[in-house]
Amino acid sequence: MEANLLTPATPIVPAFPATYQRGLQRIALPYLNRTIMVAVDEIMCLEGEGNYTFIFTRDRKRFLVSKTLKEFEKLLDDLLFVRIHKSYMVNLAYVEFGASTKDRIIRLTDGREVTISRRRMKDIASLLNGYMQRTIN
Repeated sequence: MEANLLTPATPIVPAFPATYQRGLQRIALPYLNRTIMVAVDEIMCLEGEGNYTFIFTRDRKRFLVSKTLKEFEKLLDDLLFVRIHKSYMVNLAYVEFGASTKDRIIRLTDGREVTISRRRMKDIASLLNGYMQRTIN
C-alpha cells in the first residue's frame, strides 16, 4: 500500500458520450463543517454505508457525506449513474468496458472492482451495452 503512495498516479480518463456536456452540473457536499462543490462528471462511484455515503472522485479523493445512497440516486442523472448494488452506484463513464461481467464484477478505470447484484445483473448488462453504444457513436 505504501508503494502506491510513492508512485505517480496514472491519469484516469472517462469515456463520456459525444453528446454529453461536461462540467455543467455540480453538487454541493456538506463536508467537515463546510460545503464543497464537486462536478458530477468527476464522481467515479458512491458507496453507501447506512445513513452515510462515501463519494470517490476522479482525482482519488474520498468524501464522507451524511446522506443516504438513495438520496444521491434521486439527485444524480440516471443515464450516467447506475445503482448496481444496494451499497454501490457507479458512473458509467468510468467503467472499463473490456472487462467481462460474467463474474458479476465491474472494474472501474482506477482498478476498483465492484460486485453487481444478482437481481440487477440483466438490467445492468443492458445498460452497459447501451452506454457503450452511445460512446462509440
